Amino acid sequence: MKINAKSLFFGVAVLTVTQIFSQAVNFAFRVGLSRMIGAEGMGLYQLIMPAHAVLLSVTVYGLTVAVSKMSSSYTAVGGYAAVRRTVRLAILVFLILLGTASLLIIPFSDWISTTLLSDARTRLGLLVLLPCVFFTGFENIFKNYFYGIQEVRPPAVTEVVEQLLRAGCVLTLLAVLRPDYLELKVGTVVVGMVMCEIVSAGMLFVFYRRHIGKTPGGGQLSDRRLLGEMFNIAIPVSGAALAANLLSSINTIIIPGRLMVSGMGQSEALSAYGVAFGMTLPLTALPSVFVIPLSLTMMPRIAQSAALNDRAALKKTINKALFLTALLVIPSCLLLIPYGKPIMSLLFRAENTGRFIEIFAVAEIFSCFQYILSSLLNGVGRQRQAAFNVLFSDIIQLALTWYLVAMPDVRLWGFAAAFLSSTALCAVMNYISLMSSVSKHKRLQA
Repeated sequence: MKINAKSLFFGVAVLTVTQIFSQAVNFAFRVGLSRMIGAEGMGLYQLIMPAHAVLLSVTVYGLTVAVSKMSSSYTAVGGYAAVRRTVRLAILVFLILLGTASLLIIPFSDWISTTLLSDARTRLGLLVLLPCVFFTGFENIFKNYFYGIQEVRPPAVTEVVEQLLRAGCVLTLLAVLRPDYLELKVGTVVVGMVMCEIVSAGMLFVFYRRHIGKTPGGGQLSDRRLLGEMFNIAIPVSGAALAANLLSSINTIIIPGRLMVSGMGQSEALSAYGVAFGMTLPLTALPSVFVIPLSLTMMPRIAQSAALNDRAALKKTINKALFLTALLVIPSCLLLIPYGKPIMSLLFRAENTGRFIEIFAVAEIFSCFQYILSSLLNGVGRQRQAAFNVLFSDIIQLALTWYLVAMPDVRLWGFAAAFLSSTALCAVMNYISLMSSVSKHKRLQA
């Protein structure tokens, strides 16, 4: 039997296998990294990662959603020239945004590291993030072009190579250079990330050039119209991602400080933070290997159904996405409850690993549903509603974290409770918004 390379099953299967492999490599990488830079080093590394997320939100995240959705919609009606032009315009806008962000970050890197990130030792890693984001932006635009046209093999191959290279480059650099100070250790980690991103971006560029050269012409639209459509999708998505990442960044950055308010010393607070965010959360995030492939394959199909106004296909895809999410995610998360703590103690060899595994595992169920429902809302053109839901729930999480973590008898249990509450709230709000959009509107595409 011949397998259709663009079928739903094939796409989900390929991306799921890729995600499982990538998550396994990433988890092994985290184990090796935690042993080489320690719990306090992991805490410092986690302080830089929110800055990375914010940069991606500002410069490229909304553009990638626009590229995927527009590539899917225009391919459905034969607009191949419009697809090519969409990718070029997305790259141009990305470069303008990243250049602007760099002009703001470089002169104020001292202030950002000491005031916003609350630790001067993050400055080197912050500066090295800029070239990392440069190559990541190209990589993600090309990836989402392939997701949009439902050709999953090039990004899948690249993802596998990227994960292996990142683990190899970072750990090898740390082993060879043996930096003495935490600032140099974290800077070395980011340099290794840049090296693997260069290879990933280069591979996807080659795949893109080969594929785009085989597509026919037709469907050319003006740059003004394409930019208008792109911004209509990208601005609310980027705004939501930026707001969510800013709130998440504030949420994570304030935790060591709030722990100190509760009575912990700085080193103890940073170590406890590193255990929770650098060790426990990555383990409980493993079930996302199922929901990310679903999101990447379902969203373009939702966009095509909306473009063709095929309500029956739309409802079928939504029901299938939610059923598969429940089938794959819930058992995976529940298995972490009895087996998570022994695994954590064996792998990380750090004190108090796995303390919050039960709450984080349940929260991950809601987080996965929140993620897939947000993608479905983007697919039907309800980016603004998805943005509002994320923003509202993140504000709730931030408020709860600020109040609870500073309590001496609660501390990081307060963050765990806040995380669970906000993910559950956002998942429910997304579901209500999606059902309302499908049932009340005759024309689904914004």
